Order: sequence, then C-alpha cells, then structure tokens
Amino acid sequence: MPLAISGKVVHPGRGWPTHLLGLLGPGVAAVIVTGASEGRSGLKELWSRIVRWRVGWAWYGLIAATALLMVIPLLTKSGLKGGDFVLYSGVPSAGIAVVAYVIVVNGFGEEIGWRGFLVERLLERTSRGRAAFIGWPIWAVWHLPLFWVVANFRDFGVAGTVGWAVGIGFGSVFLTWLYQSAGRSILIVAFWHSAYNFTTATEASRGLAAAIATTAVIIASVAILRRPSTWTSPAIETTAASSSF
Repeated sequence: MPLAISGKVVHPGRGWPTHLLGLLGPGVAAVIVTGASEGRSGLKELWSRIVRWRVGWAWYGLIAATALLMVIPLLTKSGLKGGDFVLYSGVPSAGIAVVAYVIVVNGFGEEIGWRGFLVERLLERTSRGRAAFIGWPIWAVWHLPLFWVVANFRDFGVAGTVGWAVGIGFGSVFLTWLYQSAGRSILIVAFWHSAYNFTTATEASRGLAAAIATTAVIIASVAILRRPSTWTSPAIETTAASSSF
C-alpha cells in the first residue's frame, strides 16, 4: 500500500521497487496469531505442517508436471533467453536463485497464511468446498493493492481483472483440495503455488503456457466441485466413520 500511495510500479527483473516482501504478510500473521492463541504447542504443530514432506511421491509428481509446462515456450516461441524463464516481478535478474527466493517469499509466505492457517481452521468447521469459497474473496481482496503497484496487474484491464478474479476462485478450490489431500502439508502447496506462478507469471510463460496451466486448474477444480466429498462437513464425516464400526 505505501508503494501504491507513492506511485511506485514494480517491473519484472528489477529488485526495487518490489512487492514480494509484502507477500510474507499472511505467513507472518499466521505465526503471530498462532503463537498468541496457542502458544508453543500451536507453533510446533504449525511447523510440522510447514516441513511435512512425507506425503507420497504423487504430489511431487504433480508439482513437477506443473513446472514442466515451462517447456512450452521453448517449443512455441523464438528468441527466448534463459533469463526470461526466471524474469519475475519484483526480483532482480539473479538466475536460478530467483526460484528459491520466490518459493520462500511467495510460496511459503502466502501458503502458511492462506492454506496453513485460514483453510486449516475452516476445515475444522465446514466442508472443503465451502472453505474454498470462503477463502476466495479474502485471498482476492488481499491482492487488491497489487493492481496499483505491479506492472503485470496494471495491464489486465477490466476483462483481464474479471478473468483473474474468477481464476483465483478456481485456484482457491484447487489449493484447498491439494492441501487437504496431501496430508495438510504446507510444503506441498507452497511448492505447487510457486511452480504454477513460474508457468504463468514470467516473461517466457506469458501466452500459451499460462493459458494451458490456468485451463488445467479450472478443469481440475470443476471436477473437484462435482465430487460429493467436497461438500461433506467434518461432522458428517466423523459420524460416517463412527457408524462403520
């Protein structure tokens, strides 16, 4: 917000001005609130989900498959440079180091807060589908200052903004499903979120790669929404489990 008020604009490949440190906000808030409300035991439990890597190789395969979509520009575009694949808004051109930085700041910074805190608590009270739809507008509105700050967001226009808002809704559905299905692993959703961003938000991935990645998420989300288990509340699941014995 200070950047927006001062008229600063974030561009790909430039380390300043940058909005990326602000993406740590949800994660930092989650740690503060967890520590204040649940103490050391709550922080220990949160940490266990942040580093939860023993979840099955299929989830790592999904992350790898998403990242592999970055190959598409090699087949469809000419004149690309290696740096174009890591030319990311608010980050200086630093080669492969950009990937690690984005995973920490963007992936974990957001997902510790959104899925690791918000969705985690919603899933204790309601179904996966409702949790995703409750989280959707909160997650979307949090991005609002970026429409004044980040060059890519500023270029959306009205139609692009509407498309982005719908797309982030499907993203909320997919990430909520992924978080719950992968054993409530924040690590998995942070890695996937970062992989998706590199296939949609870099200089090289603009166009076909971004369209394919977004379409795949939409199709997967529609399939998730059509499953009865998506709308099953925790109370119903507990009752069903108890009656089976």
